[in-house]
Amino acid sequence: MEKPPLHIAICEDTKPDLNNLRALIEHSGASCELDIFTSGESFVDEFAKGKYDLIFLDVFMNELSGVDTAEIIREQDSDVVIVFTTTSEDFTREGYRLNAYKYMIKPVMREDVEESLDLATVKRDRNLAATLEIISDGRAVSIPYNDIVYVESRDSRSYIVASNGQEYPTISSLDSLETLLTPPRFLRSHRAFIVNLDHVDDIDEDFIMDNGGIAYIRVKDHKRIVNMYDDYTFNKVRSD
Repeated sequence: MEKPPLHIAICEDTKPDLNNLRALIEHSGASCELDIFTSGESFVDEFAKGKYDLIFLDVFMNELSGVDTAEIIREQDSDVVIVFTTTSEDFTREGYRLNAYKYMIKPVMREDVEESLDLATVKRDRNLAATLEIISDGRAVSIPYNDIVYVESRDSRSYIVASNGQEYPTISSLDSLETLLTPPRFLRSHRAFIVNLDHVDDIDEDFIMDNGGIAYIRVKDHKRIVNMYDDYTFNKVRSD
C-alpha cells in the first residue's frame, strides 16, 4: 500500500530563509504536502491537532514568536514533530520544555532537513501501523492506537473513546483490553478506565483528557499513577 505524503508546515517570516528551506524539502525526494505561513498568527489560525506530521518554526518572528507559537501548538497537539529554525541557540531550554525535536541554525543545511524528514516519517508510519482490532456492534473495527483517548467500562461493556469523537462499544472486558493496551503509553488508572497518556491534557483529582473527557484515578493509588504519568512524559521528551 502506498504511504500517504508527509504533511509539513513552514512558519517563517524571512523570504530568503523560507525559500532555502522549501527548496531543500522539495529537493529531498520526500513525498510531502507543504503549507507555508509567514506569521505565527496565521499559522495558529489554521492549525488543528493531527493536521501536520512536521512543523518548521522560525524562532524570531514579529508579534507571535516561534516559541509562543509552539506553546499554543503543544496545548493542542503533544505529538507533532516541531523543529525550530533560528540564528541563535539561546532558546535551547525553551525547546526542551516544548518537546522540540531539534534546532536548525540558519541557513539550514540539507543534512538537518533530511534528518527531520526521516524522523517525521518514522513517527508517522509507526502511528499508522499500530492498531487495535476489535469487534464493535457485530463488525470488525481497526482503531489506531494513536487515536485511542481512553477506554471506559460501563453497563457491562467497554467503550473505546477515539480522538474523532466516536465511541466503539465492545464486549471485551477491560482486563482483556489491558493486555493489548500496555504501559508505558497506556495506563490502567482505575478499575473502569485505561488511559492513553499521550492524550492527557491536565491532572486534577482525575485525568483531564484532550477531548474534554474525564478518566478517573484510583484514590488509593493517586500518587503512584501521577508519578507514572510524570515519568512517561519526561522519558518521552528525552527519547523524542
